[in-house]
Amino acid sequence: MNAMFAPLSPEEIALADNPAPKAGEKLPIVPVPDDAPAMQFRHPRFGEPVMAWPYEVTAGLVGYVARFDYVDNAGNPAKDYLPITYCDLGQGRRGWRAKGFPDPRPLYRLPSILASTDASVIVAEGEKAADAAAILFPDMIATTPPHGAKSPHKADWSPVAGRTVIIATDNDEAGQQFGDKVCELSRAAGAVAVLHLPPDRIGAWVWLDGKKSLREGVIPKGWDIADAIEEGWTAEAVAELKSDPAFLPPYRDAEERETLRRVEAGEPEELARWPFRVVANGVEKRIERADKETGIITIEWKWFCSLLEVVAETRSTDSEDWGRLLRVTDRDGRTKEWSMPMRMLAGDGTAYREHLLSLGMIMAPGRFARDALHEYISTARPELKARCVNRLGWGGRAFVLPRQTFGDN
Repeated sequence: MNAMFAPLSPEEIALADNPAPKAGEKLPIVPVPDDAPAMQFRHPRFGEPVMAWPYEVTAGLVGYVARFDYVDNAGNPAKDYLPITYCDLGQGRRGWRAKGFPDPRPLYRLPSILASTDASVIVAEGEKAADAAAILFPDMIATTPPHGAKSPHKADWSPVAGRTVIIATDNDEAGQQFGDKVCELSRAAGAVAVLHLPPDRIGAWVWLDGKKSLREGVIPKGWDIADAIEEGWTAEAVAELKSDPAFLPPYRDAEERETLRRVEAGEPEELARWPFRVVANGVEKRIERADKETGIITIEWKWFCSLLEVVAETRSTDSEDWGRLLRVTDRDGRTKEWSMPMRMLAGDGTAYREHLLSLGMIMAPGRFARDALHEYISTARPELKARCVNRLGWGGRAFVLPRQTFGDN
């Protein structure tokens, strides 16, 4: 017996895309309906936003990222950012609320990116910096992922496929980490080239009385491209720098960065060139193949497991029981951490693979994936180290509680 299905009406489609919220829940309505009131939101502590940046998809408005300025408890100026979306509050009520964008999140100025298919895309950290990049690089489309450095992996980077991406990094460690993540996400999305705009390309100079002068002292920590405009830079002045082929060097990929770090750390040659990279959908290993007749070497990146990050090296307070703090991202997008003892690598690896699979890791079949996973974990050299204890209370010079540590941590 054949089942008969009637097509859904536009109203039924909207209901399917935006299901009714549970009691006390607020569900973003995407896109924002045409009859929705203008965005109005007042933070209970910080008041009204000083700035709000719209985020859109092809179907319409998704919401805003709002900035709030305030004075902290120490009397210092501070700021905070919140996503504001138009939400279904249940029982026929709707309103603007502090609620995150649904995943995958759109890039800032997405309609402009989609409309200018030949333009390069310059990525900055945060909306204010992206607005400044749009002024200084008018031939490019400037963008940023929502929430800046906090979660670029939750944005949809597919619009940069086939594009040249330029990453403008802030002058601090967080800015570099943001750039590294965006580099890998852009490459995984299919960008044809990923270039770098380091802080010193512009930040090494300031403009005084219409003249470019070398900055006295170092570039301030946290300096970004928005500061360049405050220091007198214009699109015309930047255009002169862009004539130098070295102005925008290629962004070092994960393999290059890791190799450089290991060489500087004095690692043995066989470990210096680490043949792994973490991409949006997992971990890949670099495979080189030489043609027997021509000798030409081709490079292939082969996927062997879903997203698995080696976060830190772990050890006890006596510097024994070494291990790896591993972070697994499952198919629901949830992350779980496991402190794996290195002694589990001594056998055939069945025990630790079973546990990782139970946490939601997905693994390619076959011996290659098993060997690659074993090598990936055992040869990883994370920059962070963590101290592990087997009970609450004092562990060395730190007092450990379930969710907080006091003292030397």
